[in-house]
Amino acid sequence: MSRKKPKPKESRKIAILGSAPSSVKLAPVDDLSWEIWACSPGSSEVPRIDQHFEFHRWEPGKDWFPPEYVEFLKTREGPVWMAVPIEEIPTCQKFPWEELVEMYGSYFFTSSIAWMMAMAIEMHPAEISLYGVDMASQSEYEAQKLGCQFFATIAVAKGIKVTAPPESIVLRPNPLYGMCESTQEWIKYTAMLGEYTERNASARVRSKDAEIQAAQWQLAIEAHAYYGMTWAGDMSSGDYTSPPLVPALKSGEDL
Repeated sequence: MSRKKPKPKESRKIAILGSAPSSVKLAPVDDLSWEIWACSPGSSEVPRIDQHFEFHRWEPGKDWFPPEYVEFLKTREGPVWMAVPIEEIPTCQKFPWEELVEMYGSYFFTSSIAWMMAMAIEMHPAEISLYGVDMASQSEYEAQKLGCQFFATIAVAKGIKVTAPPESIVLRPNPLYGMCESTQEWIKYTAMLGEYTERNASARVRSKDAEIQAAQWQLAIEAHAYYGMTWAGDMSSGDYTSPPLVPALKSGEDL
């Protein structure tokens, strides 16, 4: 990949696919003006994939590598980008991760999507769009979202359009730390979370027969926590189907 920073190519558009069911089927697979980049077993059933990415250790038979997915990788005609070359995959290519780390540092490569976005930026497309990428759950995916948002911000600063459908919240920032705590919505959110937690604890101690009710309250706590860390105290504007241009990151040749 070249280190030059040409202007984005007006004709090149790259759709990056995850496996979140809420938006992966919205990907423009029937529009040949879009390149389709995909990763994970969940996206291997997409009708058209131009480039596929698989960064996990090659371990056929493990949960991440079911037989159908292994066969898909072995019989693909297009490129399969991996951390190290695998002989069983004829179209396997070594992913240039060392060069990307040299260019962007090590802090924000938190997911396959982040690696793919960094590589896409170096292709200098006019647009990058994310489908099937949500990272909204109370799990490791929440931490991975920041990496995607970092590279989305870099892309916009370089003059590349970045979008995601409204079904995804991958481009929506978390509430502003500390600043959000004085908003009425955040105060209400934390009060409700405390109430749910108390009810959950109470249900657990009453009797074993209350385990189902306790589990339901636990789900309510997790759903409410997700809501709060996504929406409560939101002091920003916009619908976040595209990241904002950060003034401190000037668009152009100086990035």
